[in-house]
Amino acid sequence: MGGGRGYMYRLPDSRRFKNRVMLLIIIAVSILYVTPLISIIYTAVEKGGTTLVEAGLSFLTDLPPTPLSSGAGGIAPALVGSLLASILAILISTPVAFLMAFYVTEFPRHSLSRVCEVVVRSFSGVPSIVVSMFVYSTVVISMGRQSLLAGSLSLSIVTLPYAYVYFTSAFRSIPESLREAAMSLGMNRAGALIHVYVGVLRGSIVTGLLMSYVRAFGDTAPLLFTMGFLMNAVFAGVLQQSNAIPLNDIRIRAITLRELP
Repeated sequence: MGGGRGYMYRLPDSRRFKNRVMLLIIIAVSILYVTPLISIIYTAVEKGGTTLVEAGLSFLTDLPPTPLSSGAGGIAPALVGSLLASILAILISTPVAFLMAFYVTEFPRHSLSRVCEVVVRSFSGVPSIVVSMFVYSTVVISMGRQSLLAGSLSLSIVTLPYAYVYFTSAFRSIPESLREAAMSLGMNRAGALIHVYVGVLRGSIVTGLLMSYVRAFGDTAPLLFTMGFLMNAVFAGVLQQSNAIPLNDIRIRAITLRELP
């Protein structure tokens, strides 16, 4: 203003003191929350790194140790079981979630769309252990055994709502002008899905697949009553018992404690 100095507001000393106190409190609380995480990471790196250095790549390819074995053993059955169960779960849940999301977004006013929306979103609130018990009572008892397939079915039910939410958001982000352009070229809805929508939503589809896979790979509860336990072989078949990384440590500790005098 007229070449003069601009007016600068100066906070009162009491306000500046309060700001500094709140800043110190925020820093202290942040350190309090981060310290346990750093401790967990340090312990995992220290002990896990020592085991990996001693065992080498055989840790990923050997069978688990027995109570009488002297070596560190490996996690091959658990690693292979987790990978296969997660892949099968995604192969089961992804097509269903993708087609349901497409139907709901293309026919939002249809009564079946509202039913699908309510049912799938209700699945997201069901505890994973309940899903495991449901698959056990329907699939495992019917087959007469726990199996990799039963575990994959349980994981697919858990991951279905996550994939559905991602795919629904992706379909709803398609511009209306693109839909009209596809229809003006004489495409029906299925043709637009195959030739237009899939290409446009490639990134969102990959993101949904990855998030669903991560959810399936790290979940424990859906496998408690369905997967079984396998230690003496890396892979016995889809219809046979298998192992998983989230369950490996729990079951090995249980076996060790049971066999101790």
